[in-house]
Parts: sequence; structure tokens; C-alpha cells
Amino acid sequence: MFALVKAGQVIKELRGGEPYTNEAGTQYPASIFFVWSVDELIAINIYPLIITSNNLDSKTEKETGSYEYTINDKSVSKLKAKSDLDIDKVKTNEISTVKGTQNNALSSTDWYYIRKTDKGTAIPTDVQNYRDAVRVVGDKMVSDIMAVSDKAGFQALYPVWNEDKENIGGTLGIWPDPEDYNL
Repeated sequence: MFALVKAGQVIKELRGGEPYTNEAGTQYPASIFFVWSVDELIAINIYPLIITSNNLDSKTEKETGSYEYTINDKSVSKLKAKSDLDIDKVKTNEISTVKGTQNNALSSTDWYYIRKTDKGTAIPTDVQNYRDAVRVVGDKMVSDIMAVSDKAGFQALYPVWNEDKENIGGTLGIWPDPEDYNL
């Protein structure tokens, strides 16, 4: 892919397999895209087009449907444009996710409480400790989410794993493991 550049703006994308006619009417065969050097193409305002990933954070950003072009010395970079989502909606969605996950984690041990109510059977300490840990962790996540005021603050809640598989970032989404409680 190539980009036609005029006055510092990308005017058109070119596939490179078709003949090209410039504004002055000069015709060029399709072979220029494969035979000419980059410098020769740039001399007629045609730059190689490099499509770049935009690393969209789907929790806090959305694609706008448009593109941003960056014109460099020897190429043009094309990137899908993105914009930030409303931070209050991001927080609301994430709190809902946290509460749903917390509910699912607790529901796996609810039967212990039904059994206690029905038969008076004691709840094992490991079960109670796990449920307490799930509540503490979930409540902390909700509190942390409520405390942020912008995208950077929200993203700082994400876990970041180093080469030793240790979390050196936030704790959003890291829940107690039932196996740690013999469940």
C-alpha cells in the first residue's frame, strides 16, 4: 500500500498494483510501485504506507472509524483513530463486572449456608475465609474504581506482570483462588 501526499496531507491511498496518473496528467505504469526506489516514489509524492496497530484499550477507548496519518521522511503511518470513553460509564461498567464476578465466586459456596440453615451443619473455616476474602477483594476493587477520576487512573488499576510472573501493577480482576482455601 502507498499514500499520495500533497501539502503535508494524505490525499489518497494507492494499492500499488494499478497505473497511476498525477494531477498534471502524467501517467505512470503499475510497475513503478515495485521497480522504483522509495526515494523515486517520494519524488512524485507517493510514500509507502505502513498500517500500525492502535493498541486499543477496549475498557476505556473506542475506535472512531477514522484514521490518523503520520508522514515521516520515508513512509506514512496509518493508525485507526480512537477516543476515550466517558470515565463515569467505564467505572459503572467495571463495577458491574466486579460485582458479577464477586457474586459468581460466592455462589459456588452458597450451599454451605443452605445446609447450615437446613441442618445446622457448621460452615468450614476454609469456606468462610474464602468468602470473606472474596468480599474484601471485591469491595477494595469497587473502592479503587470509585476513587479514579480519569483514564490514566483507571488504567493504573490494571495488573502488570513482570518476567517472574509477579504482579507489579494494580489488582483489578485478581481474585482469591479457591485452591488457596482448600476448596
